[in-house]
Amino acid sequence: MANATELLNPSTPLAFFPPALADQFERSRYLFAVTLGAYVWDIGLNLGTDYALLFKHRVRFPTIVYFLSRAFTLAYILACFVYAVAPVKNCTALALGYSICSVLSQTATAMLLFLRVIAVWHESKIAFAVFSLLWIGVLGAGITIPLGIRGAHIGPTAQCINTAVPDYTQVAVIMPLINDTAIFLAITYRILAHTIADSPVTRLRVFFGGTGPGLSALSQALLQSGQHFYFVAVATHITLLVLLKLPQLTPIYHGMFAIPALALINAMACLVFRKIRFGLINSDGISKAPMTLSQDFQAAENPRSLCLHSCPTAPTTAGFGFNTAYPLDVRVQKDINKSSQEIFTLTALA
Repeated sequence: MANATELLNPSTPLAFFPPALADQFERSRYLFAVTLGAYVWDIGLNLGTDYALLFKHRVRFPTIVYFLSRAFTLAYILACFVYAVAPVKNCTALALGYSICSVLSQTATAMLLFLRVIAVWHESKIAFAVFSLLWIGVLGAGITIPLGIRGAHIGPTAQCINTAVPDYTQVAVIMPLINDTAIFLAITYRILAHTIADSPVTRLRVFFGGTGPGLSALSQALLQSGQHFYFVAVATHITLLVLLKLPQLTPIYHGMFAIPALALINAMACLVFRKIRFGLINSDGISKAPMTLSQDFQAAENPRSLCLHSCPTAPTTAGFGFNTAYPLDVRVQKDINKSSQEIFTLTALA
């Protein structure tokens, strides 16, 4: 940084940086502003559905996790924006605050994914143990951020900049990437196993881009289960990790892309949650049975009321206690009554 006595305007923070660094710092602030605006816009677009989730239906643990993930992510983006553009009295305290929000946002988003994969693999105790450990790993890795990041004022001004971002904080990107990738592959394999009734070799060939008799059905199942949104989250984590490893990028660039990446990943996870809750995609990643809006919510509140592969008796709509006041299609209601024996267990977060 330049000496304050050598500057014509020592009250301007950017005056303390070399021109190239000042330009990068200004770009990061623009990116934070765009990210904040986009995330607030996403919240505004979904106020109606969020209101329905909160006030028109019973609030259970998955819904609480959903709203906490939204709140913590918004708090993180807002704190980062204030840290970059507003005068702050204590930079280290604010850096600690936004880094804690980052940890809470990551773990809440990871919990949404955890609930989904556990519902799909609900009969497997091994899957529960593995993905529980991965979720704990995401939490532990995230803690490295508040432990390592430090901030300070830019010269005599009241604006802040990070003074310490240790290399070990990259584990906070690596561990969520491992977790998200494992969940994506686990759910995709589950869809693959139920979509392609063939040998494991054929399933693997189709999964890795080959051809097979169930390829079109697999593609449809992947879209119906929201896996394409999870793929965006995985790809975002990979991109962020690559950017962190590029030596030609400055520390400012390394840090500035973490904010939009976390916002996008959370938006994708929340999008899948809302689509499942409102019956727009399959909630278990496997079932092909159509559902009404009210039936989807009822299954969300009591997922174990539905059986895995077949029920001993064919339950009726009245037997499940479904409210049919808001059917999406009259024909859908008839189809459900005919195919209730084929319904798989619905996800706990549906």
